[in-house]
Amino acid sequence: MTIPASDPAAGVVIMILAVGVTLMYVVLRMGRSRPGFTIGRAIAVAFGIRLLAIVAINATGLGASLRGGDENTFLSFAQQLAVQPLNHNYLPHGIYQLQTVLFALQIKLGFINETGIRVTQIGISLLGFVFMLAATYDLGGHRAVRLAAWCLAFEPSSIFFNTEIHKEALMELAAGLCAFGGVWLWKRLDIRGILICAIGCLIGIETRGYAGWFLACGCVLLIVHASLRNAARKGTAVTLIYAVVIAGMIAAPTLLAATSGKNLKTLRSSQAANATGAGEGGSGGANGSNLALESTDISSRGAVITSLPKKIRELVLEPYPWELHDSSQMFGAIGTLVAYAVLILLIRYAWINRGSVFGRAGPLLYPLLFTTVAYAITVGNAGTGFRYRSHLVTLGICAMAVLRVAAQERMKPHADELPAPEQQDSAHVPLQPVTA
Repeated sequence: MTIPASDPAAGVVIMILAVGVTLMYVVLRMGRSRPGFTIGRAIAVAFGIRLLAIVAINATGLGASLRGGDENTFLSFAQQLAVQPLNHNYLPHGIYQLQTVLFALQIKLGFINETGIRVTQIGISLLGFVFMLAATYDLGGHRAVRLAAWCLAFEPSSIFFNTEIHKEALMELAAGLCAFGGVWLWKRLDIRGILICAIGCLIGIETRGYAGWFLACGCVLLIVHASLRNAARKGTAVTLIYAVVIAGMIAAPTLLAATSGKNLKTLRSSQAANATGAGEGGSGGANGSNLALESTDISSRGAVITSLPKKIRELVLEPYPWELHDSSQMFGAIGTLVAYAVLILLIRYAWINRGSVFGRAGPLLYPLLFTTVAYAITVGNAGTGFRYRSHLVTLGICAMAVLRVAAQERMKPHADELPAPEQQDSAHVPLQPVTA
């Protein structure tokens, strides 16, 4: 589906300039209070690579097979919404989700075409990366943020999904805001962090409801943990704990309703659709039926909990490289191999930092773990898992970079205890007899 625009080329140029200037401003603003926060070049490279990805996919004609059919659905809804007055179905947006409202507002401007919307999606995704990287800097310093920034710039799954007219860009922004606000609470117990986390959770809930609610649960536990580890500041810590208890009492009915029998039935239908390749992103391409996951019992809350370990394994590890049948799935395998590498490194550095893993990277790990649970429960097709796993990889890269620096710091004292090389050599030189 194409979107008519008065001057498509001019609209794309305007969006590239607008996104570039916005990202540059945010990076410079973050760097004012963070010496060594030199991520500007990595973000610029990431922006350029993603623009080239749009050009390459459009030029090769692989867009339909790689991107699936959901883009056309969202654009169709957005065009229906764009012709309505601004005070009708925008805020609150009724049957439409937040990403549809965002697309409709751009279409309503009249000069932004489909490619221009993709540029906006890149900007939103990279803005989420900047917030994640600011959290990474605050937790691990300039070495951690430098590694994470360049890994995110070249991470293949993000390069593709950041350009989609879908939900992924807003979900990256939501996760970035939760990690960034979480650091404010983690390091300084700054109550403003709650507001930042709340904005991130709201974006997630209004974009992909189940994932947003799990993200909110992760933020609640993060606030409790931050309050307990900063118990010396009794007044603020107690206030935050009371606030969390009140928020939990308010949110509990909503969370219980979200896992009621009626909603679980809807989830089973969605999972079945994904399993046959007709679900989110399913076009017979990357979500082909050969990637359908084994049916899982999610008829009750207990069944969901029992099946969770298996579903997490499927989300994180499948499809295995030898299960891929076509070029679209082979393309997804590149991101899968990167995900394996990030997982191995994350486990390695977590083992070295055992006993202090959450103390080092809590604001990144809570969103990562709860997002993993959300997507593991809902994934019904390993092809859809490509999309979901891209969010886990971005948070995982940042957490891995922080834990890597912490591991180096932990291992350094042991290295300092060893004698210098010249001392080691002299210790093994036999004494020579003294001769006249």
